[in-house]
Amino acid sequence: MDGPFKDGMYTHPSLGLIKIFIKNESWVYQCYKSSGLKPLSAPKPLDQWTWAMSEEE
Repeated sequence: MDGPFKDGMYTHPSLGLIKIFIKNESWVYQCYKSSGLKPLSAPKPLDQWTWAMSEEE
């Protein structure tokens, strides 16, 4: 994806369903179960590569 980060749920080819959002004034992503109801990881810093490979849900 091009352009600035945007919060929401996204599909990533290797991470699966991820949620992108701002936490403590920094962009982060968090992996979720395919249902989108349960997080599978702690929030991690979002980088350009993760953003570029994601497709909006």
